Amino acid sequence: MLLYLVRHGDAETLAPSDDERTLSEKGRKVTAGMGELLHNAGFPVPDLILASPLPRANETARIIAQTFAPKVGIETSDALRPSRSIEGAMNLVASKQETCETLMIVGHDPLLSCLVSALICGANVPTIEMKKSAVALFEIFQFDAPRMRGVLKAFLPPRLGKNV
Repeated sequence: MLLYLVRHGDAETLAPSDDERTLSEKGRKVTAGMGELLHNAGFPVPDLILASPLPRANETARIIAQTFAPKVGIETSDALRPSRSIEGAMNLVASKQETCETLMIVGHDPLLSCLVSALICGANVPTIEMKKSAVALFEIFQFDAPRMRGVLKAFLPPRLGKNV
């Protein structure tokens, strides 16, 4: 399975609660640029996009879908909330291995930085930082949580989305 990990874009700082924050104008622009970059570079389109239910992640997923994968469905999962465990996210990925050749997850830090680090080297702490709007693409070869592993195929920092 190919697995995209996408951190939500830059979010507004003012909101009644952290759970209600939406993307800033910068976040929408960079996220759209990342979607265009994925499309223009011919990256494989996901079969499904899974997003955290928080507005900033859901909005990021919709923007990526518009520019990169307009026919792909978006589902939400509580397993992708910022405070959730990497094992929960790994179990979510593993549950889709029979139905998805390519899966995209849109979520938050520290979950995504921990997941990227765990997939590469089994680290329990983040060794690679997923900045806002960053995209990592993995080929997953071992699906058992918590020992899920993959090969990093691409890492796209958000500055690339600013140039599209």
